[in-house]
Amino acid sequence: MDAQRYLEMLCDRLRSHFDIERKKVISGNIVDLFARCHIKHVRTFLTPGDVIDSYETNEYFVVKVFERLTGEDITLFDSFLKQEIMRIFVQPKDGHMCSIINGVFVIKDGISDELEKYVRFYSYEKSYLFSLRGWCRINLAAVDLKNGNVILSKRGRNLEKLLKLQL
Repeated sequence: MDAQRYLEMLCDRLRSHFDIERKKVISGNIVDLFARCHIKHVRTFLTPGDVIDSYETNEYFVVKVFERLTGEDITLFDSFLKQEIMRIFVQPKDGHMCSIINGVFVIKDGISDELEKYVRFYSYEKSYLFSLRGWCRINLAAVDLKNGNVILSKRGRNLEKLLKLQL
């Protein structure tokens, strides 16, 4: 499967719950696919105006296509997710519960065993004000188009059905 067909398939799967942008420029970096979902949960008493409490959950997909993935590419993409995506899109406040950022590598030419191991054992989570203002987690996933594999980080295992290839 080629990268453009895979991105179209992923857009179709995300479209019902996410706002999707293709070729988005974020802080001077171009990502091939950016998707965001914002959900606000509200508990009320008798009428919709009687709000007891509310909280927000946010999920983002940042997808970038690579010919061949190197260790430097992973390091740059990881720092981009931590520094730019978190700074711009994660807004910790009283109503914020969690923000999940899914960084997805789409690799055309295969992935080495060393980089596959890095993705599998990747873990990053940050809490804001001892979790009173929520927390943020970054998941990594690598989609190997050449071999048809999907490699997921520990906390990103729930993305397997969404990201798997249909050959």
